[in-house]
Amino acid sequence: MPGFFCTLLALGLLLMPDLARAAEPSQVIMLECDYLPSICNQPDQPSPGVMIEIGNEVIRRAGFTPQTRIRPWNRAMREVIASRNAIIIYFARTPEREPLFHWIAIINRTDFRFFTRDGAAPCNTLQQAAAGRIGVRSGSSVLSWLAQQGMRTQQIEQGQLADMAKMLKAGRVDSFLGSAATFKPSYQQETGAMPVEGNVVYSSENWIASGPLFPPETAAKLANALSRMKEDGFIEQVMRKYVK
Repeated sequence: MPGFFCTLLALGLLLMPDLARAAEPSQVIMLECDYLPSICNQPDQPSPGVMIEIGNEVIRRAGFTPQTRIRPWNRAMREVIASRNAIIIYFARTPEREPLFHWIAIINRTDFRFFTRDGAAPCNTLQQAAAGRIGVRSGSSVLSWLAQQGMRTQQIEQGQLADMAKMLKAGRVDSFLGSAATFKPSYQQETGAMPVEGNVVYSSENWIASGPLFPPETAAKLANALSRMKEDGFIEQVMRKYVK
């Protein structure tokens, strides 16, 4: 009998490390983004959105557990800056944001253009847009670009995409500066029509970024995971799924 208990004790000691690892939950990394149709969708929508799918896979491949938070940009930025385990995705690297974040990796680029309401003439340049009121999404990086071009804040109206679509349709703003991927679906949903697209006026890189408290070694793992995803075609595959 003593031999039986000794065997059980020895077996328990051998299994203890594995049991401890099994009981220990994977470290969670919060993935934050503003609500952008087809890019970063709300949790109750049928698909998570292209950037949420990419971000979640980056976190998983780096060995962590993803959790998503959809927040307005300004709130998401505050939370990420103060967090040790949060990152923000689809994020433009502007001069104002540069010192506040750690810039982990580039995902892709976004083209920005002016949109006018359906039936109107296209707006192809900033000079054309400057003759009227310009709408932008609240917290958007285009605000930084407009300021660099010398635009006055009195000419700019900010709001969420759905509100901006309604305002453009009603003539309360003369143009909207944004990306086709996010604004066209919103305008169509709110008005039943498609806006008129102008030429691309500038482009910016989309980053994954963290705050200063985020561990550098974790950031390196995320950057490495994203690099592998680009090499094996995962990024291209997910993006093709969302192209209509």
